[in-house]
Amino acid sequence: MSFSARQLLVAALLTAAAGIAAAAEKPNIILIISDDHAFNEYGFMGAKHVRTPNLDRLAEQSVLFTRGYATPVCSPSLATLLTGLYPHQHGITGNDMKNDRADRTTLSTRLLQNPLILPKALGDAGYLTLQTGKLWNMSYQQAGFTDGMTGPQSRHGGEGLDIGRKTMQPIKDFINKATDAGKPFFVWYAPMLPHDPHTPPERLLKKYLGKGPTPAAEKYYAMIEWFDETCGELDAFLEQKRLTEKTLVIYLADNGWNAEQGRNGGRAKMSPYELGIRTPVMARWPGKLTPRRDDETLASIIDIVPTILSAAGLQPPAPLPGVNLMDSAALTARKTIFVESYTHDVADIQDPAKSLMAAVVIDDSFKLILPSRAKSDKPFATVPNTPELYDLKTDPLEKQNLAAEKPDVVKRLKALQSSFWKFD
Repeated sequence: MSFSARQLLVAALLTAAAGIAAAAEKPNIILIISDDHAFNEYGFMGAKHVRTPNLDRLAEQSVLFTRGYATPVCSPSLATLLTGLYPHQHGITGNDMKNDRADRTTLSTRLLQNPLILPKALGDAGYLTLQTGKLWNMSYQQAGFTDGMTGPQSRHGGEGLDIGRKTMQPIKDFINKATDAGKPFFVWYAPMLPHDPHTPPERLLKKYLGKGPTPAAEKYYAMIEWFDETCGELDAFLEQKRLTEKTLVIYLADNGWNAEQGRNGGRAKMSPYELGIRTPVMARWPGKLTPRRDDETLASIIDIVPTILSAAGLQPPAPLPGVNLMDSAALTARKTIFVESYTHDVADIQDPAKSLMAAVVIDDSFKLILPSRAKSDKPFATVPNTPELYDLKTDPLEKQNLAAEKPDVVKRLKALQSSFWKFD
């Protein structure tokens, strides 16, 4: 071998080694998404009945934002977690097409037109990526995951819904595969929990019998503890593999629920009220994030993608509306977030406003709900007919509409909404 050839070989080996070292420095990332989880039904959020010891421990070990917000229905929320965009930006404004609920292609095609799809971006950066649980209207391959459970044209998630309810083994097998290959990994853990059907194990249901306001609520509490157990099992596996210190874990719910009234609790799922859109958001990264509880700062589902990209050392192809949850200065500087409440079925895939029931502006402690043109297509979703204003600091469950008393605040928040997205 000539001297120049040896030089080229050495250079190639050094480049490969550098690439391996860089990959090794990237954190593993686990995104946990609970489904239909009321923001106040956690031990660390003051729940009186339900037990969530594993999530309580995760909260203690995390940067915890108790004022987090998501979209009040599944598919738009999940699309935001894939793209980092608000629903009116990524185009997924409901769970199904209004005139053809079997049409999955229209929704998946629209989603994949966005400039960023998170698992694909992570895969391009050297990550192995796993989809488990809910992934609306497309296969894991279409969404850019390297591994997964959901097949093509599945609505909720197909066999991916076995995760949590039946087994956690696919996640364990994947983590073993990634670590054996020396690759950083990303896990999308979106079990259909505590979402209905509410069929908790009898051993858990027995713990709540007679302790809830209704038999339905008791089943729901048992479902939450069931979900909590799966989170504990996942965390124990990370500890067993000595991966806790190398892994960023992020948690939030995709939308809320009303434990006492279930689907009849109109100011919850698919509504713009706190029980529909609020969720705790937490991020744990030992050695990188100092655990703390933050009851003031606003956090949003739009912040998850920029946080994950930043942790992985990546830049989005275009500016994103969210901020990195690890950037305290950016979080403090942002005073306003927005939430969009849509119909269950998409009226017009090309015009998000046609499916918009209400827009929400949250600015510091004030929350303005602005009704839009679309009417609810589900009987359990409550949307106001006129603007409603609440001071969440003094009225966290929105019992006193202040719109008539504070027209100046309504005007100011309306202007913020118009400058962000003028939907009418």
